[in-house]
Amino acid sequence: MKEKIALLTLTDRGLDTILRIVHGLPESVQPKIYLHQKVIPQKNITAQRDYQVFSRLKDIVPQLWQESEVLVFVMASGIVVRQIASLVEGKDRDPAVLVLDEAGEFVIPLLSGHLGGANAWARQISEHIKAVPVITTATDVRGMVAPDEYARRYGWKVEPVSHLPEVNSLLLKRSYLNVWTSYPFQANENAWLQDSHYRFLPDSDKDQANVIIDAFPDSNVKGDSLYLVPPVLSVGVGCRRGVAKEIILERILTAIQLLGASPKAISGLYSIDLKSDEVGLIEAAAYLGVPFRTFPAEELQTVNHQNQLNRSNFVSEKIGVDGVCEAASLLGTSKGRLILPKTKGQGVTVAISIENFML
Repeated sequence: MKEKIALLTLTDRGLDTILRIVHGLPESVQPKIYLHQKVIPQKNITAQRDYQVFSRLKDIVPQLWQESEVLVFVMASGIVVRQIASLVEGKDRDPAVLVLDEAGEFVIPLLSGHLGGANAWARQISEHIKAVPVITTATDVRGMVAPDEYARRYGWKVEPVSHLPEVNSLLLKRSYLNVWTSYPFQANENAWLQDSHYRFLPDSDKDQANVIIDAFPDSNVKGDSLYLVPPVLSVGVGCRRGVAKEIILERILTAIQLLGASPKAISGLYSIDLKSDEVGLIEAAAYLGVPFRTFPAEELQTVNHQNQLNRSNFVSEKIGVDGVCEAASLLGTSKGRLILPKTKGQGVTVAISIENFML
């Protein structure tokens, strides 16, 4: 899925800068350019699908705030602050917001520098258009990588986000954080293990950790500690045709709660290819912000036999496989194991598998 970036400007010079930025964006990005209507006659632009025209920022910014991962404003920072002030929700919910002057000399990551990736985007854009990145987050200024920046790089979630300020302050004050992980790292592929600002602890010293990497967070974690939750839980789902999104979500979240896990640890929803167009499953995955993938019946049946999974005569008669959710959850992992066998209710079956390794 391509990362959605909206680029907005009020002037013709700003458009020139936006085009320079877009020229250097990777293929994994889906950019959309928004121009103020006064730019059209100045640049002699004919109507085309590459540009969206607006008359007032307040008419488009709220919608873009919900739809985009990154917002790039080429205009005065004061204008941007006034536009987004009422939309800001939190570090884990706001898009990355960057501001550039219309000449493209400076790039300011204004909001969501770490979790949203604004700092990383500022560096990337600056390198391409030969601008100066104006980064003000204290850890970056001191040459440190904050734990929420590592979370962004690896696609992990922070829990609770409210502990981030205290943990980052401790990093600045002490110059290191203690880390404990419940999953093995591949040392030769992980730069974090080489970061001198982090000390990885043995199991016996877990209670001294400031950063805990685990899918099963404790709600009573101390204030100078937080969890980084990796997406290691694969959720297999089977359902009757036409089951509503709300029921599917209820069954999934109930299963997650049974494990004592965080919903943020869900890597994706998985099912049989007969359900590839099931609206409830598609909408449930979208609500959770995870991918939805299906597998052929033959592939599921192979996993059922190899792992001697629970068999349903009803399912076997209807679709030709012994079961869907357990096999689908295992196929959703790289080399995982089943940790929650099939649960069922309200026309929905759910099973959960977990990855054995990370990174």
